[in-house]
Amino acid sequence: MTETGRSKGYWALLLVIAILGVFLRTAFIDVRMEEPPPRRGGWRSKVQIEAPLSKVAWYHDEQLYYLSTAVNAFQGRGFFPDYNTVRDGIYVPPPGQSIFILGVFEVARKLVEPRTLLYLQAILSGAMIVMAALMCRRLSTPLAGVVAALILAFHPDFAYQPAFLMTESNYLVILTVFLFFLTRAVESGSARITLAAALILGVLHLQRINAAPAGLALAGAWLLISRGRAWKNAAILGVVPFLVLLPWLARNLAVYGEPIWVNSNAGVHLYLANNPQLDAKEHPFIEEQRAALIPDLEKQLHDENGRLTVTYYEYSRIYEKKMWEYARAQPMHFLRNCAYKFVNQFTVWPTGPRVAWQSYGTERAYLMVQRIILALGVLGLIVILATRPTLPIAAILLMFLVFSATGTMSILSMDGRYGLHLKIFLVLFIALGVGAIQKRLSRGATSPSASA
Repeated sequence: MTETGRSKGYWALLLVIAILGVFLRTAFIDVRMEEPPPRRGGWRSKVQIEAPLSKVAWYHDEQLYYLSTAVNAFQGRGFFPDYNTVRDGIYVPPPGQSIFILGVFEVARKLVEPRTLLYLQAILSGAMIVMAALMCRRLSTPLAGVVAALILAFHPDFAYQPAFLMTESNYLVILTVFLFFLTRAVESGSARITLAAALILGVLHLQRINAAPAGLALAGAWLLISRGRAWKNAAILGVVPFLVLLPWLARNLAVYGEPIWVNSNAGVHLYLANNPQLDAKEHPFIEEQRAALIPDLEKQLHDENGRLTVTYYEYSRIYEKKMWEYARAQPMHFLRNCAYKFVNQFTVWPTGPRVAWQSYGTERAYLMVQRIILALGVLGLIVILATRPTLPIAAILLMFLVFSATGTMSILSMDGRYGLHLKIFLVLFIALGVGAIQKRLSRGATSPSASA
């Protein structure tokens, strides 16, 4: 077969895998669409969910943060979430997911069916499968690309997330696209490709802020490895992602008078994930930390009706200050919890509500999949390190370290979504490890001694 024929066949195989992965995702979505809308109690009784969007049992985060912001903007009420009218304080969620939803409304010129929004997420997730496969093929072997595509297509956690209008599904897509362009930039040294990667990283920040240190870390590593010669590429990666955030920062300064770079609750999350009462070994989930909020502070910052007397940004800054006070006062307790949280990211798998196993199969089978992926990912990482990774693969390893570090400062959620980005890297390690082994075996088979 000619090289062109093999390339077309490879593309066809990847597309088949991606299409099957999308169908699996739509199956999860269809299951969710069968859930009846909940009774109009609690926060739901205080908001108007427009038809046809009212057909779905939206969760708190989906409706009050992202969907309502897009609906309000589309109907001329401003880019503001319903959270601000039914909960406490003025809260600013990350804008990326709402911009995606609003873009769909604008193209359709109407509010669309819930299934339409979720199916579009599933299709984008299919693009993630293809991009990751092409990246692994270029960095290693065609087999590595197929391995990455198969796992990303059928792993239950990745297949399940598009059924929810939260940030995770699209975040994983943008992260994969960023890694694709980052490895191309490191491989080629092209300033234009580096600029594309930096712009995508900025968009990733607008979706969620997990990778905030990534641009600076990559810039510093590139400067160090190139001994200063790649200063232009380093400057692009270090500066441009933050320039992408400037319009959102300027908007928040104009509207709220507060320098909110992405979202306004990072400090509260940091405190809940790092507080004096935390025992990360026994209680690894953020939902178990709600009681850690400081009673005297809560009373001081809320009125008699329980609503915040300050904005959520100011509330968050106060708790961030308390977190750093705790870290300085009890450094050993803080570091012990960080050590457990680092390990928890890879070894603790939730099986409660809103976790993939309920639709995927039995809990036992789900946990077995998680353990296999972890074991193979660690093995793949060992193989990669043993075979002296190329600079593009080293860039992936550095991003893995960045996410591991930011995840250590965070804490897991009971629905399993906070650690999903690290599973992307485990999948890449598996694929690239398989490719490295294949290359070694191929060289052994074609060496003169083997021929003799």
